[in-house]
Amino acid sequence: MKKWFSVIMCCALILPLMSVSAGQAQAQEEGAIPSITLPDGSKLQVDAVNAVRKDNGITVYTGDYSEPFTASFENSKVMEFIVSGEIVLEKNTDGTKGTYIPLNNVVISASGSAKDKMKAITTGDTLTLNGVTVPQQMNRYAVVKGIEIPINKVNAFRDENDVVLYDAGYGTSTNTNQWGLELMIENGRITGMAKPDGKTYNNSRIPSQGYVLSVQAGSPHYSDLNAKITSGELVTGDPAEIMIREETHLASRIAYDAMDPKVREDNPGGWDSANNKPFDGFRGGDQLIVYSPDYGKDTTGTNAWGFEVIVDENDRIISVGGNNSPIPDKGYVLSGHGVKADWLKNYAKLSATVSMNRPDKEIVVMLTPQSSLDRADYRIETSTALLQKSKEMYMDVPYAQIEQKIAEAKNVRGEIAKLIEQQAYDQMTLKSAALDSLMDEVINLNMESRKVEHRAIWIRPLETNIDEVRQHLKLIADANLNQVYVETWWSGYTIYPSSNPLAPQNPMYKGFDVLQAYLDVADELGLEIHVWVENAFLEGNKMEEKPEWSMIRRDGADYWEVDGHTFYWLNPALPEVRKFIAALYSDLVTRYPVAGLHLDYIRYPDNYGTDIDYGYDTYTRNEFMKKYKTDVDPVNLYPGDKLWPEWQQFRMDIITGFVIELVSQLKETSPKLAISAAVYSDFYSNPYYKLQEAGLWLQQGYLDNIFPMSYKLDAQAVVHDAEETMKLAGDLSYVTMGLGPQAKVSRPVLVEQANETQKNGTSGSAYFEFLSYFGDQYNMPLKQGVYRNKAIVPFSHPGLSVKTILMEMDRKIDEIYVPNQGMTNVKDYKKDLKVLINRLNENKTIDKRAAKLDGDLQQLMKKLSQDSSVNEQVKNRMMYDLKYAEHIIKIYKNKNQGEL
Repeated sequence: MKKWFSVIMCCALILPLMSVSAGQAQAQEEGAIPSITLPDGSKLQVDAVNAVRKDNGITVYTGDYSEPFTASFENSKVMEFIVSGEIVLEKNTDGTKGTYIPLNNVVISASGSAKDKMKAITTGDTLTLNGVTVPQQMNRYAVVKGIEIPINKVNAFRDENDVVLYDAGYGTSTNTNQWGLELMIENGRITGMAKPDGKTYNNSRIPSQGYVLSVQAGSPHYSDLNAKITSGELVTGDPAEIMIREETHLASRIAYDAMDPKVREDNPGGWDSANNKPFDGFRGGDQLIVYSPDYGKDTTGTNAWGFEVIVDENDRIISVGGNNSPIPDKGYVLSGHGVKADWLKNYAKLSATVSMNRPDKEIVVMLTPQSSLDRADYRIETSTALLQKSKEMYMDVPYAQIEQKIAEAKNVRGEIAKLIEQQAYDQMTLKSAALDSLMDEVINLNMESRKVEHRAIWIRPLETNIDEVRQHLKLIADANLNQVYVETWWSGYTIYPSSNPLAPQNPMYKGFDVLQAYLDVADELGLEIHVWVENAFLEGNKMEEKPEWSMIRRDGADYWEVDGHTFYWLNPALPEVRKFIAALYSDLVTRYPVAGLHLDYIRYPDNYGTDIDYGYDTYTRNEFMKKYKTDVDPVNLYPGDKLWPEWQQFRMDIITGFVIELVSQLKETSPKLAISAAVYSDFYSNPYYKLQEAGLWLQQGYLDNIFPMSYKLDAQAVVHDAEETMKLAGDLSYVTMGLGPQAKVSRPVLVEQANETQKNGTSGSAYFEFLSYFGDQYNMPLKQGVYRNKAIVPFSHPGLSVKTILMEMDRKIDEIYVPNQGMTNVKDYKKDLKVLINRLNENKTIDKRAAKLDGDLQQLMKKLSQDSSVNEQVKNRMMYDLKYAEHIIKIYKNKNQGEL
C-alpha cells in the first residue's frame, strides 16, 4: 500500500487532553512537582518538559517537542528511554543522533546523577509519569476548510460512520455506494467531488498521485462537509491536506483472567451456568485466557467469536487471528473475547514481544522498530519453508515466481535494517509494508488454483444504466469469479419490468430493465447470471393489497423485529401464497434465460418457542389440529409440551413441501435450470430454530447446489461446516460454501477458508456480498492464489469440466510430476488420459459421453493405487483430480437419469 508520510510533531491535531505545559502548570499550582516513579517505588523529579536538556536531572520529551529527535548527547553523561503506556520500550545509550520521539509516546532523558539512578532500568520495566500529561495525536487525518477529520481506515470497505482514505494502491476507483461523499485530492488541492444524492454511487476515480477522502453519511463530519459542498463554500481547487504517520513504538499492559483453566474454579467467568458446562475453551465473555502446553490439549477449543495470537518460545508473536488455535510445544496462545479480543487486535502485532507476569496475572506486549526486522526474518523463513513444502507435495503452483518474490523480500529486509540503523522510521514502515505485501503474495501463490469450480458472488443491483452494470460485472470477471447471484425479488419488488400488481418493478429503476442488462453484459464477459429470490420475505415493505397473506406471530403481530428493524413475511403455509410465488418464478425463468434460480429465506423467521414465534395464523393452526386429530391449539404449545415436536415438524414440512413444489414446477418449465438455496450451515440444531430442514433436502436431492452460509471468523469452523454438508449431499448436490466478507473476517482467514474447503472437495465458494468483497479487497489475495486461473462452472458444463480436469492432469505430469521425479511410468498414464480426453470432443453430446467415463476413472484409480513407482504425494494429487471428475459425473447422472 502506497502512503505519504508527513512528520507532524507540531501541526498534528491534539485530542481534547491538556497540553504538557498546561498539565505541568496545573500540577505545580496544586503543589505537586512533576516526577517519575521507578519500578522500586522511588521517585525522581522532572526538571523540564520539551525544553533544553538539563545537565543534571530529568527532561521529558513528548509529541509537542519541536523536533522529531531529542538533541544529541554525550554517552557518558546521558541515557534516554522511550516509554509507551508506562512501559520502557528502548534504552538509548548512543547519543550521536539523539532519541526518536515516537507518536503518542515519551522520551525520558536522564543526565548526571539521574542517569546513575536509572542505569538499572531495562526494557519492559515500568516508569510512571506523574504531573505530566502526554498529548494523544491522531496518526491519520485530513484538513479540509479548517475542519480536521480523523481517518479511521485506509484502502478498505467504507462501512457505517467510516472516513476512509483511498490511494492508488487500492485500485482505480473507490467502488463505494451512494451513502456518502468523496473528495479527490492531488498536490494538496481538491480536484473533484462525488456529491451525495442518495442515488448515485460515489465510486470516485483515485488519482495515481493523490487520494480520495471518502466520508460515509453516518460520520459526524459528513453533515458539515455536505453543507459546505451544497452552499458552494467548498469547491475544486480548495486546499486539502492529508497527514499520515504510523506508530513505530507501541506497548500496552492488560490483565488476563486465567491460565490453562480445566475446572470451574480455575475460571468461574468461563462457566456457562445456564447449561451447567464450560463455554468453549473455558473462555467467557470479555475474557483473556492463556493456553500453554500444560492445558493438556492440542488446541484451545474456543469458538469462532474471539481473537487469538500464538507466542513462540522466544516470546515473539508468530501468528495472529483465528480461534481454536494450535498450542505450540514451547510457547502459548493468548485468546481474547469481546473487549479483550479488541485489545489483542490493537496491540498484539506479528513479531511483537510478549512478557507475562504470572504472579500479577498480567500480559505486556511491546512493538519496536526491531520488531519489523524480526517480522521480516520470520516471514522470509516461513515463506521459504512453505515453498519447500509445496515442492515436496508436488503442488501445482508457480515455483519460479514464488522464488522471485522471496528474493525481492530479502532485498527489502536489508533496506529495513539500514533504515532502522539510521532511525529513518517513517521510511522503515513503508518498507515493512512492502515486505509484508510480498510475503502475503507468497502465501497466496503457494495455493493451487482449480480450473473447474463454482465461484459465486451475491449482489443487490442498484444500477440504473448499463454502464454501471458493465463496470460492476467487469470487476467480477476480472476477479476470475464465474457466477453472479443477482437479487431479483426483494422487498416485495422485482428488478425487471413487471405487470404483476402484487410484484411491481422497484420504482428506483425508473423502468430500466437491470436484469436484462446483467444478462447482456454477462454474456460478453463469460459470466453466469442466477436470479436470487427471497421467497416469502418482504423485508421492510408490507404487502398492503393482501393483509391476509401475512405471517402471524404467536401474540398476533404480523411483523418480525431484529435489532430494532421491522420486517414482514408472507405466510408460506397458504396455498395462494405458494401459488403466487411459484407463478412469479415460472414467469421469470421463462422470460429471461438465466442460468439458475437461487432460493433465500426459504424458511420461517426465528422460532424459539416464545411469544416471538411464527406460524400462528388461523389456517396453519387448523391444518395442524386436523392432521394430528387434536383439539390442542398450537398457540398454546411451548417447548416441553407433548405435541411441541410435532408442531415444529409440521412447520418444517410446510417449507419442505414448498421446496418440492417449486423445484418440480420450475424444472418442468426449464429443465436445465440450476436450482440452489442459501441455508443455515448447522443442519442439526438450526431446523428447530429456522424451521428449515435443509439436511433432508440434500439427502433427497431436491437441489442442484447448496450454499451453507458459513459466515464465520476462522477457517476451522468453516471446514467443519463443509465436511458436514458434503456428508449429507453425497453425489446428489454440489456444495458451494457461503463465505462472509460482510462479517469482516480478515483477508488471510477468508482466503484460507476458500482454500481449505476447496481442498476438502467442495465445488467452490460464494461471497456475501459484492460491496464488501470488493470494498475490502478480498478479490486481490484470492486472485493471487486460489483464483489465479479462470474456472469452468461444473454444473452447467459437466462434460467440459471433466475434460479440463483430465487435461490438467496430463499437463501436471509434464510440468511438475516428471521434472521433480515424482513418477516414472509416464507414457502409460499419459496414454490412458489421452484416450479419455479424445472421447470428449466439445459438441452437444459431450456431457452424455462424459457420463460414461465413470468406469474408466475407477479403473485408472485402481491402477494408480497399486502403482508403487508413483510418489505418494503425486498419487494423492492425481487421485484427488480423478475423484473430483467422478463426483461431477455422478451428480450429472443423478440429475439426468431419464436421459441417459
